[in-house]
Amino acid sequence: MSTPTSRALPTLSYQEGRLRMDEISRRESLPSLRTITQAYRIEGPFDPAALRSALREVVGRHAALRTTFTGGPHQQHVRDQAEPRLDERSVAGEADPEAAAVRAAREAALAPFAADEAPRLRATLITLSEADRVLVLAFDHLVVDAWSRGLVLEELGACYRAFRAGEASGLPEVEYGYQDHIRDQQELLTGPEYERLLSYWSKTLDGTGAIPRLVTGRAGAGLPVDCGTAVVRMPAPLADEVRALASRERSTLFLVVLTALQVALRLHGGGSDQATAVNLYNRDTLGTERLVAPLAELMVVRVDSAGAVTFRDALRLVRDGTLDAQEHAGLPYPELVKALNPAEYARPDAPVGVVLNMLYAELLGGAFDTADATCTPFTVPQTAARPRSELMVVGSSGPDGLDLSARYQSDRVDAGFVARLLDTLVEILTTAARRPDVPLAELAAAPVRP
Repeated sequence: MSTPTSRALPTLSYQEGRLRMDEISRRESLPSLRTITQAYRIEGPFDPAALRSALREVVGRHAALRTTFTGGPHQQHVRDQAEPRLDERSVAGEADPEAAAVRAAREAALAPFAADEAPRLRATLITLSEADRVLVLAFDHLVVDAWSRGLVLEELGACYRAFRAGEASGLPEVEYGYQDHIRDQQELLTGPEYERLLSYWSKTLDGTGAIPRLVTGRAGAGLPVDCGTAVVRMPAPLADEVRALASRERSTLFLVVLTALQVALRLHGGGSDQATAVNLYNRDTLGTERLVAPLAELMVVRVDSAGAVTFRDALRLVRDGTLDAQEHAGLPYPELVKALNPAEYARPDAPVGVVLNMLYAELLGGAFDTADATCTPFTVPQTAARPRSELMVVGSSGPDGLDLSARYQSDRVDAGFVARLLDTLVEILTTAARRPDVPLAELAAAPVRP
């Protein structure tokens, strides 16, 4: 076996910003926002040796999982090799094995990733009995986005099943690597396409810059740094009506919710000119759909609804604005901030005002399939990490309805405002699903809760 070596790669401000925000979180004794965790209850036969081999195979396939940050955020390196570790714990002898398993799982989920160690994937197997285990997988968000997490889970399951059967993994070669992505971005930033895209965004975001602002609902001064959460649920029949509205309007559920959010912010004193950041996973280049790497970025959708009379009018404006932005989304968001907000680019922990994410939650249901055991998601109790955005609204659609949750920086954003905003959002969606031509003037912000 050869001695591991490293290759230097440029570090995007995506990682640098997460490092800075992670430092703030730890200083305030808050959960790290660097960790994505997925845990499973595995009931039935299980082979830890096959899992170790699967971990080794997957880590060897993806350079991002072998990355270290030995000299800080600007010194990112990829090791040629990184031996994964499977930590095994038994709670079978505990008085309450179930409670002990929850404690052990939470401990495994919260353990920090060392900057100078690889891989950036950690596995812990907690045994309650011979046929009952909990598997905790933790991923470093510096190099793994939610899409990548789903890929790793899929590949781990495929490798585990193959190795348990004594077969080769059969996974296809990774033909497009993280270094290829970096090369393509560097070529874009030094070519004519950069000037074309920057010209579009400079005009589109003139007067606002690349960082959306939350101009209403501010919290009072002097509050401790913390994370707030709130959630509302639209039951399945009502969520189906909203989906039907999207279909009739040749739109999507995401665009309907984005429109309702921008209208709600307008009703709560934010003005008709709204800029909202939305998440993109940047998987449209051939090969990137199988790439484990932090490709996720933000895209700003700016729409002035002053000329919209009805919700349908506003939806068409938002749809057109979003499609136009997507056509020009090739310019990496950090580069857009560097060009339009240079002072804040120098502060990568500067928060984005409002973010709507309706992709991330959908990707959290990825499964680890062992074939001969029952694997079900296992909830690890954790305090929510403080988001990088001042207010992040997450839409999660499922058979039980549509959940609209908010995570926000409670030292910057008022909790009562967030609760009223979510109520208004639900009211707008409910009314628009049944009356898409409802005049915006008839919609009203939710009143202050008693």
